[in-house]
Amino acid sequence: MAVGEMHSVLVCVPSQATQLPCPNGMAIQAVDAYLIDPDAAASISAQNAPFDYAAASAIWGVAFTFVVALFLVSKSAGTVLQRIRR
Repeated sequence: MAVGEMHSVLVCVPSQATQLPCPNGMAIQAVDAYLIDPDAAASISAQNAPFDYAAASAIWGVAFTFVVALFLVSKSAGTVLQRIRR
């Protein structure tokens, strides 16, 4: 699934000669670039978003609480079953 295409684009690069559309000390040069389709740009930007530590810590806290609660319930059930066996 391609999210873009290869195209030749014109960029301004440092040079001794100055060409008109570029600022002083720069010239136009053609380079190959991978251009992203506008439809895929939103999903790629979302993947490159900064890591949300608050959300990650909330998810970790809920998961840890669930595991500890499950452990305590199992331990209690084991204690009850052990007393029934005796």
